[in-house]
Amino acid sequence: MYRPRDRSDELDPGQRQRLGAGRHEAVARELRGAGKPAAAGWVLEQIWDFEGALAAYLEAELGLDALRVALEVRDPDSFERALKALEAGSEGERREAIAILKRRGRHLDVARLLERDSARVDDRADALRSGGDRLAAARALADAGRVAEALASLGSLGASATGGESAARTLAARLAWELGDAEATVRHAQIALRGGIPEADEAPLQRLLGRALASLGHDLAAQIAVRGLEHDATPEATLPGRYLVRRTLPSTISGAAYEGLDRVTLQEVEIHLLLADYQEGAIGGSLRSALDRFAQRAEAALRLDHPAIRPITRIDADAGLLVLPHAEGPSLRGSIRAPGMAKQPTRARALITFLVEGLAAAHRRGMIHGSLLPSQIVSDAAGRPLLGPFGADALAGLAATRTGSLAEVLTITAPECRRGAPVSTASDIYSVGALFAALLSGDLEGDLDAIGPAERRIIDAAMAADPADRPEAEALLRMLRVRVADARELRPLGASQGATLGPDERITAAGRSVVTAASTWPEELLDELARSDHPWVQPILDREGPTFIVASWPATCRPLGPAEKTDETSVEALRGALSEPLRAAINQRLSADAWVVAPGGATMLSLETLLPR
Repeated sequence: MYRPRDRSDELDPGQRQRLGAGRHEAVARELRGAGKPAAAGWVLEQIWDFEGALAAYLEAELGLDALRVALEVRDPDSFERALKALEAGSEGERREAIAILKRRGRHLDVARLLERDSARVDDRADALRSGGDRLAAARALADAGRVAEALASLGSLGASATGGESAARTLAARLAWELGDAEATVRHAQIALRGGIPEADEAPLQRLLGRALASLGHDLAAQIAVRGLEHDATPEATLPGRYLVRRTLPSTISGAAYEGLDRVTLQEVEIHLLLADYQEGAIGGSLRSALDRFAQRAEAALRLDHPAIRPITRIDADAGLLVLPHAEGPSLRGSIRAPGMAKQPTRARALITFLVEGLAAAHRRGMIHGSLLPSQIVSDAAGRPLLGPFGADALAGLAATRTGSLAEVLTITAPECRRGAPVSTASDIYSVGALFAALLSGDLEGDLDAIGPAERRIIDAAMAADPADRPEAEALLRMLRVRVADARELRPLGASQGATLGPDERITAAGRSVVTAASTWPEELLDELARSDHPWVQPILDREGPTFIVASWPATCRPLGPAEKTDETSVEALRGALSEPLRAAINQRLSADAWVVAPGGATMLSLETLLPR
């Protein structure tokens, strides 16, 4: 903590005697002439000549002493000189100065000194808020890329905007747009424009208002918002319509479908005109009801924000409009082809498991998909299948519907639904089983005789004739996931596959081994390894420093043979789960004898081999 220094030791006996006689100014002049400005400042402080002391301390390049006396000077220019000296000073001086200013309640000056330190943006924002400048606090956070916190820092804004409130509303509109909140952008921008903002900010804010209105589907309002802006070639300023249609697509839901470009976001989209086959005015109550049910269920599923559920860019039941991001990959229908995946069922399991994860999330909330037709299930850029819009079954009664081919409807839809029963979670499970069978056999009708017994058991359970006999989505997930045998319980898995051992049973089943890590292992990587508990790595039961207690390998395991290859599934799993430095450390020590083959054929990393290296 900074403390002012007593500089009496810098004075000679004669100078100290003259101080006793009250001749401070003369002594200070003498000291400055002798090249001792710091001592001169100390002398002037004693007679409250803070201006003179400030000049002396600045000459001595003592920023903290200069700040201390400047706080006693009423002249803002004098204080500014001291603050500038500190801004150019060392980090340690600025830190002490911040403490002094905080004690004096000079929060805005604290924020100024913190401006040089990008790592202390939170402290600077706090200082600005404490000084009453929440707009500057929000700007500091926004400049640091902390958009959500910047918007929150603005606090509650009034219903009308005048003066400084208009500037806050302008910033709020920009921050809300960055966060994807178009409605808040419109609200803030309109209030700011009504309250009056500087002319230089008006045109950019009008353009932002136009973009936000267009993104909400209010194309006409967007054009009105930017009307009058000259020489404006931005898309939002010349919108003849939100979407540029490029080509037609096969309609997999209802009506007509097109591939296009969203002129506002520049995103490639699929545009579905669900009522393209109906003349205007011919839409009756039943059609409106069907569209409303579809929109309600589709929007509800979006709130799950699950990666297996295809997002929706826009849905308008009144206009019969559905806009989806353009699918990066093909539909699942293209994967159902001869000879099927029966001989390599891992890929089919992975595809179906990802779909069921999305279904399980929906079923937990009481949501039913109802239309798991393969032509409606597209793939993302990673090749993962995405569930199409929930509730598409509500459109199945439309005369002009094109919800997949008749063959898809007859083979994928649950039999009770074909007889007129409403869709249910059980009917979703039936469709999953039918999709799994189709992928494995390569035939939409699913030739079950060509499918292995393990997959056949899953399909038979999912496609049980009685809906009550079908497993729930969570149970189906457990059946689909090929359980990786953990070293704590490695043994041949039979009918009891999927059973879980308690901790004591695991240790007893596998035993334990003690291994000490070599000194070449960095401590932080050993910490990460101990935390990972990865199923493809020999389990760690306990650890003390470099000494690890690991589960020993059961007799049913064996080292990887010199001519054998590692299981790519385990290699990929490790690559995705461990940090780059840990993977690099493992790769440096990796050799064939570091892999152990589990009874099911999977390969696992042996810590007993890797750690001592």
